[in-house]
Amino acid sequence: MKLRFRADSLRLRVNRREVEALASGAVLEEQVHFPGNVRFTYVLDASRDELPQASFDNGVLRVSAPQRRVRQWAASGEIGIYFELDSNGTSLRVAIEKDLECVDGPPEERDPHAFPRLLSKNC
Repeated sequence: MKLRFRADSLRLRVNRREVEALASGAVLEEQVHFPGNVRFTYVLDASRDELPQASFDNGVLRVSAPQRRVRQWAASGEIGIYFELDSNGTSLRVAIEKDLECVDGPPEERDPHAFPRLLSKNC
């Protein structure tokens, strides 16, 4: 699972295996370790709630999407699930997207479990 921030938005990209696991109820989690024994954790899950959620607490970013919507998305050709959450007078834009294969990037950027890219040749 990949995470990208930009202004008041975040994007999570998940490969085929991760999409299947998420749709079957698994919780996806990644960690980034920093010097000084500090770590940042990000979590994506499919919740039984009807509304999406996002939170950040104690170094853990958690994004939850409605389970029904995740299952529909996983079984479709849709690239992403998108939503906005109120955030103290502004909004946080969240994108959960299927990670498309990188055909022109360096080998370390290529994921054998990425979704096939049909039209574009960029990462």
